Amino acid sequence: MHLAHRHPGNCITSLCQANTRKSFCRLHECTALTASGAIALNTRYWPQQRALSVARAANVSTSQVSALSYELDPRNGLQRIKYEPNGWYYWDWKWEGQTRKVHYVKAGRQGAPIVVLVHGYGASSYHWRYNVPALADAGYQVYAVDLLGFGYSEKARVDYTNAEVWSSQVAAFIREVVGPAGAPVVLAGNSLGGYVSLATAATHGPELVRGVALLNGAGPFRDSNGGKTSEQEAAEWADQSWWARTKRSIATSLKRGVMFFAFQRTKQPARIREVLQMVYVDHSSIDDDLVTSIEAPAQDPAASEVFFLVSHSTRGPPRYVDELLERLKVPLLLLWGDKDPWITPARAAKIQALYPAAVKVGLESGHCPHDDTPAETNMALLDWLGSL
Repeated sequence: MHLAHRHPGNCITSLCQANTRKSFCRLHECTALTASGAIALNTRYWPQQRALSVARAANVSTSQVSALSYELDPRNGLQRIKYEPNGWYYWDWKWEGQTRKVHYVKAGRQGAPIVVLVHGYGASSYHWRYNVPALADAGYQVYAVDLLGFGYSEKARVDYTNAEVWSSQVAAFIREVVGPAGAPVVLAGNSLGGYVSLATAATHGPELVRGVALLNGAGPFRDSNGGKTSEQEAAEWADQSWWARTKRSIATSLKRGVMFFAFQRTKQPARIREVLQMVYVDHSSIDDDLVTSIEAPAQDPAASEVFFLVSHSTRGPPRYVDELLERLKVPLLLLWGDKDPWITPARAAKIQALYPAAVKVGLESGHCPHDDTPAETNMALLDWLGSL
């Protein structure tokens, strides 16, 4: 789920505007719940004394800290992942001279077709709790990865502009953790995770990705830039005059302060639950484990700074969905919760107009159909996977 700032797109929600008094995010499209939390993970979530090395190759280091187990949800009769405060698997991602701790979940039979799930803003791999068991039971090998800065993954103070770090991360995850024998994979992403999945497939090509499923996918369209040409946008970002640099510095300082205080409020469990109720059709899906999975990582000392960095562009212009679709060369599923107040069906129609080969499936669901109405989502996703 995407829960807040820096989610490619424009902030149009009253919630976000209420929390920040002003929309600062050029690249986000939803609420400030993100602020809440799944934005952080303290090193206390990496209990090395329990880690079991499961390194795949000499240069790939992974570890398992907990056994993945399922439980039956009496509300809907579905199996789901049993919440584990320490997470499950970790990968040491070597990127730009640094090693970053990345969390993921895996299930299913090795050698089966692979699906990689990418969560939205403010969420984590646990948000796919109902989907991992269903896909594995249907004969797929399933991975769900926590994007850097979210969930159980490291709260890295890095440049998150244009989601480039995340598409690099997902591509490296496929190459190193999934491994060459597993590629190409199918990527399925919700909200911000949809944008990351689309960017990964468009940038790295069908050698890594053979299909993309967007579940209420986010991302900026070119017509959201106020009518500026590419040249005008590039010129604005390239302006290094004293006045331009001063304006950017002042705006950055103000934004950091406002977002720090917004984060303190939106990471509270009651506020998390309130925002989820805005975008879920089935409020009974919003249980304590879901709220905890979003709130607990926010206790990391670096969480508020990462929240700011994720919402802050240091360079531009953005990677527009239009341009990514022009480069896409694989099947595309638009699996849409039609009751989403943030990313409405009109967005899916716009994507389909730009990419006519896309298949659109509408659901009576909200912003996070995979967790809101998991049975219907699993059925639609499996039908499409079977057609590839």
